[in-house]
Amino acid sequence: MNDLLSNILRGSVSLVMYALLLFTLTKSKFGRVGTIAFIAFVFVLNMSSTIWFYLYKDLTSLSRFSLILFVVVALALKPLTRLNVMQWSFTFITTINIAMMIIILSFHLGRLFPMPQYANTIIRLVLYLLVIFLFQRFFLPSYRSAVNNWPIFSGLMISIFLNLSYYFFVTDNIQSTLTTYRLPLILLVALAVAAYGTVFYSLHKFAQMQTIESENKRIQKEAGHLHETAIQLEQYANYDTLTGLPNRRYFFEHLKRLVAESERNARRLTLMFIDLDGFKDINDSFGHEIGDRVLVTIGQRLKQSIRATDFVARLGGDEFAVLTEERADAKEIDALAQSIYTALHDVMHIGPVDCTISASIGIAVYPDAGCDGETLLRNADSAMYEIKKSGKGGVKIFSSES
Repeated sequence: MNDLLSNILRGSVSLVMYALLLFTLTKSKFGRVGTIAFIAFVFVLNMSSTIWFYLYKDLTSLSRFSLILFVVVALALKPLTRLNVMQWSFTFITTINIAMMIIILSFHLGRLFPMPQYANTIIRLVLYLLVIFLFQRFFLPSYRSAVNNWPIFSGLMISIFLNLSYYFFVTDNIQSTLTTYRLPLILLVALAVAAYGTVFYSLHKFAQMQTIESENKRIQKEAGHLHETAIQLEQYANYDTLTGLPNRRYFFEHLKRLVAESERNARRLTLMFIDLDGFKDINDSFGHEIGDRVLVTIGQRLKQSIRATDFVARLGGDEFAVLTEERADAKEIDALAQSIYTALHDVMHIGPVDCTISASIGIAVYPDAGCDGETLLRNADSAMYEIKKSGKGGVKIFSSES
């Protein structure tokens, strides 16, 4: 009677904990209630089989039947999980390997205690609970990574399975086999634990490296976005959104810097203040869309008329400015201004509209017309205003005499 009770307890613990381990390693579709119902069914089935084999006093067949029952339970559990066939097969083999290792360890550890048949059962329960705890606490992420990469690790898992299962299936007396081959079996268990530990440790470290790499990529991506945002903000702050030319703010910063450099290096600096004549008529006649395209065209013609080292900006509305350095004399400055004036006066083909526009260009030269940016701009504006008073359109260099 004691043997019957110990066998029922041991078999029930083995199969129920095996099923619980399977559920631990997989993702159940039906939650805790489904898990409990299935484990209860497994418990009843195992009790029936244990009593049957005990009555015939065939513990070796009971051991083999238990392994077969493990397979049946695994196949029955497959529809309850979210794993595909290969992932489930990998999990099933892993669970069988763990079950066989626990059987070997519990058998030999149980013999160190009084009443080994009960000690075996208790140790088996403790080992299962320990394995389940370790997976839940530490190894599940690494294990699921191994499942997702099953082609890499399946050879190792199958090798462990074949070596362990050999001792369970090629014997007529499982207890005698476990006793006779104690050292090889314990070495096999040690190697299997080392293999699983190496796989999980490597995957854990690899996952950490991937996390760090992903975090670095995320930081780099965010830094790139911040850099792009900074460039966009600088663009909005310093450039005119319509023409793409430097705006009034950027113009004054650049003018102040050039005046300081010209003062240090005793260089001449020329400022041209350009006001379009008749732009309001174009807006009124053809609409603001055509007017905007005219401003864009004016900006392009100004850039084409000057050197790459010169500077052109839109100050606002129909006002533009050009800064140029080291022009030799008034004739060269006047020639550049006349070239700009001619380029701006050429016919512009804006969609279905052909239009022309004139410009009044007032010029101030550093240091003759002022020693700071504000004075230069004011005097260039004054020269431009003189053109307006005399009929609009033309070029005039500011002089203190006038």
